Amino acid sequence: MPPALQKSLLLAVPVLIGAAVFHAWKPRPSPADSANQPEAVRHSQAMPRVAAPASLNSITDPGQAWQVRVALLRNALRSECGEPEIRYMYEQLAKGAPKGELPEHWYVIANEFMEQLLSHDTDCERLSSNLLRLLQDAHQPLVLRDYAVQHLVTMLNPHSRQTPTGQATQPPPEIAAQILQALVAATTDPALEQSSIPGTTLMMLVNLVRSPGNVDCSQAIASLKPWLALALQDGSSLSTPVRVSAVQAAGVLAPLEYRPTLRRLAYQENGQSSLRLPAIAAIAHCGENADLERLQQIARTHPELYYAAKEAGSTLATRLAPPDN
Repeated sequence: MPPALQKSLLLAVPVLIGAAVFHAWKPRPSPADSANQPEAVRHSQAMPRVAAPASLNSITDPGQAWQVRVALLRNALRSECGEPEIRYMYEQLAKGAPKGELPEHWYVIANEFMEQLLSHDTDCERLSSNLLRLLQDAHQPLVLRDYAVQHLVTMLNPHSRQTPTGQATQPPPEIAAQILQALVAATTDPALEQSSIPGTTLMMLVNLVRSPGNVDCSQAIASLKPWLALALQDGSSLSTPVRVSAVQAAGVLAPLEYRPTLRRLAYQENGQSSLRLPAIAAIAHCGENADLERLQQIARTHPELYYAAKEAGSTLATRLAPPDN
């Protein structure tokens, strides 16, 4: 053997031995370390890897157009959506976007996963826990957390969706209460106040209250009232879109309680039109006779508020009219 090669081998042996010793003695994470890891990391470590069902092999391939992949997913699950497909979609949501995937394309794919899980997974506890995990995971994109809110509320309201086996069933009360509590927490979370999520949760609660279902939102509404009161104050740190949603929600969730505040916002001459519009609309449902003249005055003097004031006045007049004998 040439001397140079002998020398190289002699140098390589200690390196290999050292690497083996380091691997054998490398510290393992303690339970405390594991507890301090982000939720998404702990969850992904705890979940067993699921092999992609043959029919879904190309769904997470960013080399294919997202429109093609959505169509493939829908077609595949129309013929078969069993436990392997359901587990695979949950795993992909937990993992996040595949390498090389554009965020806006992944949002569409992930939303489709949620839609399909909502239609096919009959395990309410598993469905709600995975959507809640997605909502509460700060490492997930805000867009997907917002989508999770929408799908959680759809889950609460079976009248709004159909499943392959017919109309969906309503989750049990304990799961419904957990979802509503999470929606309140997301609405009032200071870390989310500049995002779209508080506005989405408020509008979803409004939809629940207006829906024909029998979802009891009373505790959630009571928990939201202190936050709503602050959101409606001048100088609130919330974004304007979130404050608009807060005004709309106050007019539906507790109109009589917030009537003085809604009047202040509606009749504030130097107020933002974006806030005055939903406040005027709310007056239509909680106002009194004295409000009719104020609404007519707004219609006469504020062209940008004309249609809102006219419609609110007409609705209020109809509501206050004595019933026909």
